[in-house]
Amino acid sequence: MDVSLAIRSDGTAERSFDLRLPASGFESSALACGQPLIISAGSAPGSFRVEHHGVKVASGHLSEPATNLLVFDTISTAVPPLSGEDIVNAVSEAVLACNPHLICFEIALADDDLARRLLETGAIERRGERLIVRPESFFQQARSWLGPGPKAYPELPTLTNGALHPQRPPKPTGRVYSRFIPWLNTQLGFHVADIEADLPHFHRWMNDPRVAAIWEDSGDLSYHRDFIAGRLADPRTLPLIGTFGGAPFGYFELYWAKEDRIGPHYDADGYDRGWHVAIGEDDFRGKAFVSAWLPSLMHYMFLADPRTRRIVGEPIHHHVKQIRNLDRSGFAKVKHIQFPHKKALLVMLLRERFFMDRLLLPDLTGLSTEDGQPVLGSLARGA
Repeated sequence: MDVSLAIRSDGTAERSFDLRLPASGFESSALACGQPLIISAGSAPGSFRVEHHGVKVASGHLSEPATNLLVFDTISTAVPPLSGEDIVNAVSEAVLACNPHLICFEIALADDDLARRLLETGAIERRGERLIVRPESFFQQARSWLGPGPKAYPELPTLTNGALHPQRPPKPTGRVYSRFIPWLNTQLGFHVADIEADLPHFHRWMNDPRVAAIWEDSGDLSYHRDFIAGRLADPRTLPLIGTFGGAPFGYFELYWAKEDRIGPHYDADGYDRGWHVAIGEDDFRGKAFVSAWLPSLMHYMFLADPRTRRIVGEPIHHHVKQIRNLDRSGFAKVKHIQFPHKKALLVMLLRERFFMDRLLLPDLTGLSTEDGQPVLGSLARGA
């Protein structure tokens, strides 16, 4: 069940859209605000409200059908650690995530200083007298999904095994990314692997025949404890655990490509990043889930350092299903690589492709809700 509000996209006055929100509300900015902001339909037709810890912090409405204007009637930052930017960005995320066909939309803010701060970050743009939200720039606002803090470590050259690359930043801890998935009505999260908390399910996953056939890392608890510890100690790698609604479902290993085994096989940039994946829970397989975690993982890597221009992968050459998923997610097939242990296909996703083609918003054609409606958040792209 969802609720709908009417809004029109920029330059398409003859065509209207329904902004569909989950009946329980859209949860946004979990890491930026400590607890998600809930964006839901207001009591009046075409209105919306924003709550934090059950307290209303903003309200507004969608303007008359002839325009595409989203008006903020009230914004309150009296509830720390909220900022006006957090509130506006949370509403913008709900609008774009639940109505992905919008090319852009206009907002009205009474606070000129708030507008200036949003303009400085690129969350909004000025077109004449209008303030515009565009998904290409909005989804590059790291704070909404990664939380506060610097995202670009100083560039210091260093040498590892003959490879000249930037010195890598200290490893983060805890949750590093959070995003509400509207078609699943739950939060997707990635957190840095914790040896004590994550060892039991990681051990079970790596001994699952389906995972072991690809990873070839089955073993006892001691082996897997050392495995995680080694990845945490290696400046090149970042081991992550993915969760849906707090339930762990898979292991994701990120690496800097320049000093990785893949680096010598192409002209690797210092901030290219790659990844490996092991989905350990059968209940979280399928289109609805892979369409959530795969683009979100790419989103995290692009946001974690704005200098990352490319993401690479090296799936085994005969893994047809994984390669098909990567192809649908914007990865280009570059060439085959012969490693000592496998023949791999080098694939590559460009930052420009990801954001300009709005690949965070997947094509979920064929999926529907229990009442037969198209699922929230699908951006159909055709063949």
